[in-house]
Amino acid sequence: MANISKKLSTGAEMSGRALKIQTLKAECLMKESQIKGIKQELGVKIYDALEASDDSEVARIFAEFKAKVDAVNAEVAKKKTDIAEMEKLQTPR
Repeated sequence: MANISKKLSTGAEMSGRALKIQTLKAECLMKESQIKGIKQELGVKIYDALEASDDSEVARIFAEFKAKVDAVNAEVAKKKTDIAEMEKLQTPR
């Protein structure tokens, strides 16, 4: 009886991890879409400075948006690390 209970518990844990993995993967896709939006916004913001050949303004705007992209990329990297760790636990032994 204890063996059946242990198997059920293990199955529930694996199902819970599988759901969390799928959730994290979906969150990664949303973050990657967010990065695309940030880059598009960068293009709109930087256009006038490029047209005016204002190198200092171009550099300032780029640095501002690069920081935003870097922050979101760090979130994606953390989620992908979490996914990899959970997938290791999912592998049956």
